[in-house]
Amino acid sequence: MVPRRSTEKIPFAFVPLALAASSGLLLVLTFPKISLFPLSLVALAPLLVIAALEPSSLRRLLWGFLAGCVFFAGTCYWIYGVMRQYGGLGIAASAGVFILFFVVLALYFGLFSWLAGYLWRTSWGPVVIPFLWVSLELLRSYLFSGFPWLLLGYALTDYASLARLARWTGVYGLSYLLVSLNVAWVWFWLHRRSKGAVSYFLIHLALLAGLGLTASRESYPDDQKAFLVQTNIPQEVSWESWDLATQSPLLERLEALTLQAVGKQEQPALVIWPEMPAAFYFWDDSFTRPYFEGIAQRTNSYFLTGIVAFVPGSNRTQPLNSEILLDPTGRPVSQYNKMHLVPFGEYVPLKRWLWFTDKLTAEVGDFIPGDRVVVSSIPGGRLSGLICYEAIFPNLIRQFVREGAEILVNISNDGWYGSSAARDQHLLMARMRAIENARYLLRATNTGITAVIRPDGRIAARLPPDQPNVLEAKWAFQSHLTFYSRYGDWFPILCAALTALALAAAWRINRRNRFP
Repeated sequence: MVPRRSTEKIPFAFVPLALAASSGLLLVLTFPKISLFPLSLVALAPLLVIAALEPSSLRRLLWGFLAGCVFFAGTCYWIYGVMRQYGGLGIAASAGVFILFFVVLALYFGLFSWLAGYLWRTSWGPVVIPFLWVSLELLRSYLFSGFPWLLLGYALTDYASLARLARWTGVYGLSYLLVSLNVAWVWFWLHRRSKGAVSYFLIHLALLAGLGLTASRESYPDDQKAFLVQTNIPQEVSWESWDLATQSPLLERLEALTLQAVGKQEQPALVIWPEMPAAFYFWDDSFTRPYFEGIAQRTNSYFLTGIVAFVPGSNRTQPLNSEILLDPTGRPVSQYNKMHLVPFGEYVPLKRWLWFTDKLTAEVGDFIPGDRVVVSSIPGGRLSGLICYEAIFPNLIRQFVREGAEILVNISNDGWYGSSAARDQHLLMARMRAIENARYLLRATNTGITAVIRPDGRIAARLPPDQPNVLEAKWAFQSHLTFYSRYGDWFPILCAALTALALAAAWRINRRNRFP
């Protein structure tokens, strides 16, 4: 058994309340826009103290739940604004959706605190607590379509020497490293005379130092050229009539913006427009297709842009959020249909019970998800595009790379978020996809943040947000497959298996101690 301190439980209710709230707040401050990333080294420590000292399972769960409420409400506050401004919901309904959102997600923190308490009470349990955290992050990535927004490991994105661990384990390995360090502080503080605590503390400090000291700054070629067009189209365009007479001023502005920056390329480059609120019906109206063909032909470039398509034979009742790639003659090369849709933005989950949120979808009926990864051949290599929210799903993006993508393109419309922290958070997560797969990632957005991301996650170039502009991007094809690209979520799955075994053993020990 782990030696216990003389204080069997935390004596005053306000102490665990303060500890739980402080963990949630420290995590909020860790991520954009505050971005105090070093706080991740200690942010979970207050909650771990509660898990170690609070004997009541229910109270541990409640304090963890409180920490989760603070974290998700503080980092995802923009959900309310999206619902209120663009969702057509009133103040009460918008607040209700937002509260439901962070309350459900906070249960992951509650579950972590509850189960971590059982593990603290065994001699080996603290070693397993980081595995427990990673297991719950894996669950959050998949359960009910998944919402792996701001997993803890993203706090190390800016530290390339440490973040390179993600090429083996995905972002989950970085989460493991950070939780391990938090456990090390608490275990060492509670049990300074424990050899296990001291050893664990020193091992993880050595691992952290080793990753930092053995890394060399990587250099990458940039012999390819692309033009990332930041269109800066107001969200209100999505509610306007989509006909040539209404949209001519917009089309002329976008054409002028693109042609002035790109010109006519001698060697075909890549011109990328983002996902936009403008509903370009490439296959289904009379003017979008010839307009796009003209862009490709007049720039002599491969042209990739977001469109709205429909499932064949659905009579325009089953829309697809898609992107299309044209060659320099204007002929379609490929079309990719977004596979992972945004809950409440592109479809309404549990629609029978959440009928009041129906206005959030712009098309008549919900969007339909795509069903296959698309990799397109262009001169020199192979390209895959991912659409908006898909950039937060590690296992989905590595499938594009495993299927042959040598450059990743992320088109997005972050205009829904306004100037909130959401678009900075979204960029942070997209950068991790570049690290995990050792690929350049070209990110073209409607209002920002448009950027060129190197394979080590560093930003090579970016545009200021909220203004129309074009970024000339330098990049290169990369063909090496990382361990994570090949084998995916092996590490969090292993963590889940070890956690299950450890919890079963802890339950048996606890039962034996209660009923000798």
